[in-house]
Amino acid sequence: MVAVCASALADTAVPRFSDATPQSGIKFKNVCGDPPKEKGWINESMGSGAAWLDYDQDGNLDLYLINGSAYDRKPGEGEPNQLFRGDGKGGFTDVTEKAGVGDRGWGYGVAVGDIDNDGYPDMYVTNVSTNILLHNQRDGTFKNITAKAGVAHLPLWSTSTAFVDVDSDGLLDLYVDNYMVHQPGKVPRRASREALESLCTYAGIPVFCGPLGQVPLQDVLYHNDGDGTFSDITRQAGLWLEDPRYALGLVTGDFDNDGDQDLYIANDSLQNSLWQNRGDGTFVDVGVGSLSGLNAAGKPQAGMGTDFGDYDGDGWLDIIVTNFAEDLNTLYRNMGGKFFIDDSLLAGTGMTRMNLSWGAGFQDFDHDGDSDLFIANGHIYPQVADHQVGTEYLQYNHLFVNNNGRFTERSAEAGPAFKIERSFRSAAFADYDNDGDMDVLVTALDDAPLLVRNDGPTGHYLQIRLIGTKSNRDAVGTRVVVVAGGRMQFRERRGAGSYLAAHDPRLHFGLGQSAKADKIEVRWPSGHKEVFEDVAGDREITIVEGEGIKKSKLD
Repeated sequence: MVAVCASALADTAVPRFSDATPQSGIKFKNVCGDPPKEKGWINESMGSGAAWLDYDQDGNLDLYLINGSAYDRKPGEGEPNQLFRGDGKGGFTDVTEKAGVGDRGWGYGVAVGDIDNDGYPDMYVTNVSTNILLHNQRDGTFKNITAKAGVAHLPLWSTSTAFVDVDSDGLLDLYVDNYMVHQPGKVPRRASREALESLCTYAGIPVFCGPLGQVPLQDVLYHNDGDGTFSDITRQAGLWLEDPRYALGLVTGDFDNDGDQDLYIANDSLQNSLWQNRGDGTFVDVGVGSLSGLNAAGKPQAGMGTDFGDYDGDGWLDIIVTNFAEDLNTLYRNMGGKFFIDDSLLAGTGMTRMNLSWGAGFQDFDHDGDSDLFIANGHIYPQVADHQVGTEYLQYNHLFVNNNGRFTERSAEAGPAFKIERSFRSAAFADYDNDGDMDVLVTALDDAPLLVRNDGPTGHYLQIRLIGTKSNRDAVGTRVVVVAGGRMQFRERRGAGSYLAAHDPRLHFGLGQSAKADKIEVRWPSGHKEVFEDVAGDREITIVEGEGIKKSKLD
C-alpha cells in the first residue's frame, strides 16, 4: 500500500451530495416497533432494508422499500412494503398495489435475483416469522410463490439475504442470514431504574437487552433446483454450525480469486464467518484462521453491515465490517487470499469510534479510479439523547475519500446530505438518475428514507450491464477488470452487500482523466473469459456472455 502524507490527503477533491428525497416522489416512513423503544425488544431497533431493481425492464431503476410493524398490531397488520417505479431521471411513482408487493409482515432484508433466467428480477424478503419469495410475472406484477418454492423459512427472524450461484450451475441459489429465536415473552425486558446492576444497561442507562444469552439461529442455504423449487442444503454444503451466530450483514464475492463465490457474514457479538467455497458448492469457515473473524485484538465485535472491495488496488477483495458505538469499523486488508490484517487504524476507517454503524459500501464516488467508502450511522437506544454519554441517537452518515489506499473522513465537506441526522440503517447504492455517478438510498429507523444524490464527480466513468448466457442471467459472480490511464481496477457482480440491501445491478467504474477504458477483461462464472480494448467511456454498455458488447443507449 502506498503511504500518503496528510497534506496530499487534504487536497483530495470531495464530491458534493444533496438530499433528493423531497422532489423524488418517494413517500415512505419506516415503522419498527414503538419509537421510544420502551417495550424493550431488540428487534424494534434493527430497521429495514431497500433494493434497487429494474422490475419492468424499461431500462430505469426502481426502488423497493421494506417496512416493519409494531407489537400493538396483529400478524399481517404491519406497514406495507412499497415499490416505486423510477423514470430514470430522478422521479418515482408508487406502484405497490398494482404490482402486488405490499407485504405487511415485519420486514427486514431483501434480495433481488432472476431465479429462472427469464430476464426479469424476482425478490426475496426476510421477516420476523415467514419470509416471502415474489416471482416476477413479466407484466408489471409479482406472485407470491413462497410455499411452492419451499423457502417459507418458519418460524425465524431473518435479516440479510442474497441470491448467489454457489455451484456455478447457471442458477441462482439463495442464502439467508438468521438472527435469533424470536420469543418476546421469554426475552429479558428493559431493566428497571432500580436494577442498574442488570446486564440490560448502556452507560448506566436502562435499555433493552442485546442478543447474548438468547438462542441464535442457523443460517440457511437453499439450492435452486431449476424447476421453481429450492432445497435446503445447509448441512450438505458444510455451512451448518453446531453453535450458530447472530447474523446481520452479508456479502458475496471471490475473496481468494479462484473463480467461485465465497460468503462473508457479519455477526452480532460473536466472531464473523468467512465461508470459503471449495469449488464444488461446499464451504469451510476460515474466518478465524484467516484473521477476518475477529479484530486485531483477537476479540469478536458487534458486526452489523459488511462489504467487499479492493480499496488498495492490489487485485484482492478486502472487507469492511461496521460495528457498535465505542468500537472501530474494521477494515480487513486481504493478503493474497490467504489471510487478512486489521488495517482500520492505518487506513483511516477507525477514526469514528462513537458512531454506531450499519450499512456500508465501497464505491468510486469521485471517479478517480479507486474505491471510496460510505457508512450509515444511527444508535439503537433513544435514551442516549437524554444523557451525556459521548454519542447521540440521531447521527449523520460518513463519507471516507480514498487516496492511494488511505481514507480520510470528509463528510463535513460533502454537502447538505451529510448534515442530516437520523437513526440510519441500510445503505443501497445505485445510479438511480442515470447521470453517470453513484448515489445512495439510506433507510432510517422510524423515519423517512434519505435519497443521497451525487452532484460532484469530475472524472470520466463507465457503467457495465452484464447478461449471462451459460452463466446465470444476472451474471452474479462475474468479475470485470478495467484498465484506464495506467490504473487497474476490478468489480464483481455481487448478490449482496451492505446491510439488508440489494444494489444497482450494473458495475460502475471511475476512469479519472481517461476518456476511455484501454482494456476490459470479463471472467464469467462459467469460466468463459472475454477481452475488449479501447472502449469509450462516459456511457453505459451491455456485455452479453459470448456475444460481446451490445449497442448502448448513447451509441
